[in-house]
Amino acid sequence: MAGPKRTAPEVEIAQGRLSGRWKAKGTVAVFKGIPFAEPPVGDRRWKAPGPAPTWSGTRQATKHGPMAIQRAAGFEEFMGNLLNGQGWHPTRVRGLEALVKRMPTPEQSEDCLYLSVRTPSLEPSAKLPVMVWIHGGDHQDGSGSDAFYESNALASHGVVTVSINYRLGLFGYFAHPDLRAESVHGVSGNYGTLDQIAALEWVRDNIAAFGGDPDNVTIFGESAGGESVLHLMTSPLARGLFHRAIAQSPGSGGQMVPLDRPFLAHPGAEARSRAFAEAAGATGEDPVAQLRSMSADRLHEIVLADDETGDHYPTIDGHVLPESPYAAFAAGRQAPVPLVIGSNADEGTLLISMMQSPMVEYRYLPVPDDGLQPEVREALGDDIDRLIEIYPGLDRGDVGAATDFLGDRLFGAAVYHYARHHAIGGNPTHVYFFTRVPKQAGQTLGAYHAAEIPFVHGSNVPILPMSSKDKALSREIMRYWTDHARRADVNAGAPGVNHPEWPAFDPADPQWIRFDHTVTVEPVQRREQYEIFGALIDRRIADLTAD
Repeated sequence: MAGPKRTAPEVEIAQGRLSGRWKAKGTVAVFKGIPFAEPPVGDRRWKAPGPAPTWSGTRQATKHGPMAIQRAAGFEEFMGNLLNGQGWHPTRVRGLEALVKRMPTPEQSEDCLYLSVRTPSLEPSAKLPVMVWIHGGDHQDGSGSDAFYESNALASHGVVTVSINYRLGLFGYFAHPDLRAESVHGVSGNYGTLDQIAALEWVRDNIAAFGGDPDNVTIFGESAGGESVLHLMTSPLARGLFHRAIAQSPGSGGQMVPLDRPFLAHPGAEARSRAFAEAAGATGEDPVAQLRSMSADRLHEIVLADDETGDHYPTIDGHVLPESPYAAFAAGRQAPVPLVIGSNADEGTLLISMMQSPMVEYRYLPVPDDGLQPEVREALGDDIDRLIEIYPGLDRGDVGAATDFLGDRLFGAAVYHYARHHAIGGNPTHVYFFTRVPKQAGQTLGAYHAAEIPFVHGSNVPILPMSSKDKALSREIMRYWTDHARRADVNAGAPGVNHPEWPAFDPADPQWIRFDHTVTVEPVQRREQYEIFGALIDRRIADLTAD
């Protein structure tokens, strides 16, 4: 006979009372859709997040809040590449593609500033480590409630996990001169980054009610989320709000541009926003007021219709983000917190078809028949001949060479730059390299961009089921991640056959831990190309900081 039904978990926070649900056989309390800031709608569009709303009575926290309005322009192509590259039988691929198309579209809204909490304890005295997840998606797409993050596995390892939404694209990073004029700080843009900071402030003020320790917070994220981790490490507004960091496949695609001047193939952020305002017909005396009077749906239609002015990214504004994170790390101005950082072996395979150029900052420029743009040759200078030797066929438009180049340059070299400078500053730094590849014959993606996410979250999503070896690898990765969060020591747990001691990164003798079905420690295998690309990063820093 079944026992009495367990009472729903409840907590009292500064905003009011919340009621959630028990998951993982009653061992993890889950609270979804908690507003952490005032809805950024109406006159609050393109303003810093305001105070979180309060309520009377008990608020049901059992459903995710809406995700941010987003482009999703490349979603079908991304998913098609993902499914077709697994080496499965064509019948299975067609069935999964049909399933993806039939999946209900999650609600999107400007009113998107919500987060979710998963905790194994509701005792404030538990003082559990807290891990705050920042989703990826090129700062244009994604949400904290994506299927790959919908797992209680990390919480079952004794940590409180928080997943957040933040404003994206036009709504998160629009930077117009008139917005600068109305700002007390004289800046515009970076509203999505301010949302991330507001979420961390909410965690500081409320997480104890969920059993979490506000003095032991780890921020972690992948792709644009990993880049956001580095932004927060270099933003003075985020100092003291977190104590450890994990950046998975971070990579700036040349999108970090100044407010008021062009950089590489990109116009200045405010020039791009002015162009968008003109495309939207906001050409009067107060274009921002005109844009705020338009519906979010109408603005979104204009975004989707215009690739040239529709994308908006984090900006070097001198306040939220005083400088490129590349430059901040090189100068030792980042937060001196313990850092885990890494990339995957085949980052470019899912992305190359959406880029054209092997260097993402030139993706909007014409590509010649040989596939190597003059801008690429000029940027790489005397190193181009050696890179053509490393990536044979790069100068003949070979897709495989361009794919490897893209992944190494955009992600691997960025990781190497950040790790090297963080370690030089005396900060605990550990680097990983994810190489696990499914064993299906015909798999063509390798260890692709985002392939590590299910392993980090312990999420066994039906379209990408895990084998027993995959589940074992996932458990080891989660041990490293949660040990880092718990004690700032990835080696705090007992070692095992598949859980070797992970050495700190030493720029003089760089080693990483390689995550495959067997976990091993080895020298960095792509050091030469990373150092060539690192010299390019140094030149970019000089260009960004030049008067």
